[in-house]
Amino acid sequence: MTMELNLHGEPRVVDSVPALEQSLLQARALAQCELWLTMAEDAEQGPALCMLRNGGNAWLMYLSGQDDLSYHSLGDEEAQGGCSYLLSNGQVDEYPEAWCVDVAGCEQAFVAFFKAGGARPDAIAWEAD
Repeated sequence: MTMELNLHGEPRVVDSVPALEQSLLQARALAQCELWLTMAEDAEQGPALCMLRNGGNAWLMYLSGQDDLSYHSLGDEEAQGGCSYLLSNGQVDEYPEAWCVDVAGCEQAFVAFFKAGGARPDAIAWEAD
């Protein structure tokens, strides 16, 4: 299987779990990042998984690609406030702290997404947008 990984605006092809894990290590080395994983043959309309990370804060967005449904991760629903994230285009957005999940859990979700051919990772709590 081949997918396209876009690390903060730099696309690359990943064709194995070890290649994906190497890219995840590179993402972890950045202070902030926007990371997308999409089906390479259908990046515009296929499923996609996105992680926005700022230090130890991270959240996920899943786009189904088929029915225009999108979901975001749910962490501690009682968490107050927000966290800002630097997007690859230089824009800074803020999202609720309640959406944050463990960075390692986000990375595991990317591996699960890859192994399952684009299915929404089950280990993450999701809320429809």
